[in-house]
Amino acid sequence: MQPQIDKKYNSKLTVEEYINLEQETNQKYEYYDGEVYAMAGGTSAHSRITMNVSARIHLALLDKECEVMNSDTKIFLEHKNNYVYPDAMILCNAEESENVKGAFTNPVVIIEVLSKSTESYDRGGKFRLYTQIPSLRYYILIEQDAAQIDVYSRKNATSLWSLQFITGLENNLELVISETETLSIPLNRIYDRVVFEG
Repeated sequence: MQPQIDKKYNSKLTVEEYINLEQETNQKYEYYDGEVYAMAGGTSAHSRITMNVSARIHLALLDKECEVMNSDTKIFLEHKNNYVYPDAMILCNAEESENVKGAFTNPVVIIEVLSKSTESYDRGGKFRLYTQIPSLRYYILIEQDAAQIDVYSRKNATSLWSLQFITGLENNLELVISETETLSIPLNRIYDRVVFEG
């Protein structure tokens, strides 16, 4: 299944044409082996959650070897010739794609804030793409409409994935991102100023 992002660009493009398209239109597109999709805008809750979790990670990693990147930064998935924009990611000893400056290949953590239009893809096809990244330790899915986070984790590239559900504003998101770095982020900070509907 292809992503439910916004709309598909009409023709297949080379990577060079894709990069030129983004520069000329000042619009973000995800690239799937020649097929290009425009990224849709998000809700205010989506924006708040993304900013909150990125800010907490940024503060925790100041002067450390790892860093957080926001949704303006691409991942290059070499095994599928794809360029995608996660909502946030953590890099340790960042490695860039040889073809596209600013597209990284070795995230340790990928974070997606779920929305109705992309949830099935984030949980299915996109997760399968991400599992092929050898460096990836955590894939984190954050709900917008409730204090719930799904954390997929593994110890290394050959380990099986496990799933943990974290619910309730009184709990913390705990991540071991390297041999020396551990993060603990309260859910009440992740959901700061977010009003749950329904």
